[in-house]
Amino acid sequence: MTRKPKAYVAALPLSALPELQELLSRYCSSEGPRGNVVMVRLGDAPVAQIDVLVEAGLFGSRSEAAAFLIGAGVDAQHELFERVGERSAEIKKIRQSLKQDALKALRHVMRAGQRSRTTRTKD
Repeated sequence: MTRKPKAYVAALPLSALPELQELLSRYCSSEGPRGNVVMVRLGDAPVAQIDVLVEAGLFGSRSEAAAFLIGAGVDAQHELFERVGERSAEIKKIRQSLKQDALKALRHVMRAGQRSRTTRTKD
């Protein structure tokens, strides 16, 4: 089981240092971007590192620290997300095209089957 922080150092929401408040609030603001809950399982080492940030007073909770680290990670990998987003859009277009082709083929088969039945009943 993961350990809980031993003691909190008079942690304020975000940081008491004005220089860090702007940087941290981008990811940790309780008003804006933190309206979603994401459950995640972590090993002991990452939780210990998050606890270090909380114990140092940089963050008021593990949630704030994790939100910051995830947000900073996403920002650091923006080029990857752009490429993946472009590829995802291409894949979506291809899937849509395949659906249209499949529907067209199925309609053709259905019409051919109906014609075949009609011809047999006339005989």
